[in-house]
Amino acid sequence: DRKSKANLDNVMLLGDTGNLVPLTQLVNFEHGTSPRNIERTDGKNYVWINVKTSDKDMAGIGASMLDIANGLDLPPGYSVSMGDDLEALQASVAGFVATLGLAIVLVYVVMAALFESWVLPLSILTSVPLAFLGVYWFMFITGSPMDTIAFVGCILMVGVVVNNGIVIVDHINNLRREGTNRYEAVIAAGRDRLRPVLMTALTTILGAVPMAIGGSPGADAITGLGRSMIGGMTTGTFLTLFVVPLFYTFFDDLQVWAGRFIGDLLSLGGRRRVEISD
Repeated sequence: DRKSKANLDNVMLLGDTGNLVPLTQLVNFEHGTSPRNIERTDGKNYVWINVKTSDKDMAGIGASMLDIANGLDLPPGYSVSMGDDLEALQASVAGFVATLGLAIVLVYVVMAALFESWVLPLSILTSVPLAFLGVYWFMFITGSPMDTIAFVGCILMVGVVVNNGIVIVDHINNLRREGTNRYEAVIAAGRDRLRPVLMTALTTILGAVPMAIGGSPGADAITGLGRSMIGGMTTGTFLTLFVVPLFYTFFDDLQVWAGRFIGDLLSLGGRRRVEISD
């Protein structure tokens, strides 16, 4: 059907109004060159544009390419899509969020069982978002991309940062069981557990330094893991010493208030039942 111009004139296409329109009303014919190959995916013609860059930040590259693509005045029927690498990066980010959420839930359940409280472990989990602030700024300062390896380092960092808060909160509870009031217990726990927390954090940070430095082709692939752990551990440890004891008092007050509120409701319900029985 393409051997003559007359046949092409009679090819019918679907117009914007939904009616069939002959090709001769839409185009002008002239001789020219054509591509050697036509690639199709899911029934659509594709033109691949390959770019080489020295930047390793795939997320930044993808954002810049989307800005360029959004600025193009494409005719109807044309669209721009990212390549497999950028699509895989977006999928890995979504998977990282789900994995991180599951890790936080599991850590919370374990702490709730050990502390025999559903409220106090929340004070320890406040160190997690603070640690991510350190990850962001350290990766930004070092010019490192947030790739899949860096995400793995963030997940590993969660368990280590939470350990520092557990040490402090557990010591506070032990002092309070011995009869120390809450204010003095919080102050004493920060003073007594300062050295163990710093020792644990420093050993982890120094152990991640070789990974963060890299230097060889094989080691450069895991630099993001070491840098994300160093940034998160540094900020998380420093702020844990101040923020976790503070939020411990907040959530302890919340726990006491909730216990009194529920107790008042139960006692009120019991009095009502007695009045009805009379």
